[in-house]
Amino acid sequence: MRKRIMPRVMAQARPGAMPLPIRQDVHAFTKPEVFDRWGQNAAGIRAVAYDDNVITMFDSIGEDYWSGGGITAKKVTSQLRGIGDRPVEVHINSPGGDMFEGIGIFNVLREHPQPITVKVMGMAASAASVIAMAGDTIEIGASSFFMIHNCWV
Repeated sequence: MRKRIMPRVMAQARPGAMPLPIRQDVHAFTKPEVFDRWGQNAAGIRAVAYDDNVITMFDSIGEDYWSGGGITAKKVTSQLRGIGDRPVEVHINSPGGDMFEGIGIFNVLREHPQPITVKVMGMAASAASVIAMAGDTIEIGASSFFMIHNCWV
């Protein structure tokens, strides 16, 4: 009986992920500075300008323990104190979040003595849809989205 000898395969150098030269400025990932700029201008809840009566809610409902962001009843109460006894306009673009925090924000807004106008700027989903119902007047654009569902507790 003859032994069959198998040829040895020599390891070859593994090619890199992208051949060189490559263009580093062209890629599918968003650069970190874009997120920094977005966060400074749009995220969270804040009055649009000093002595203004607009509250923007462009984040998830409830506190985000990792980033410190999120919309809470505490933050909304602070904004309402700053606005004082004047009509309030609330702009919402939120995917929702903590249902109990949404109910708390709803109640805080309903306690405000002046009229509240809610404008759904993009999306009011889940817990954000509860907040939207706090308005005396509710406006939603033709391309905006309103989502209501049974929540999980």
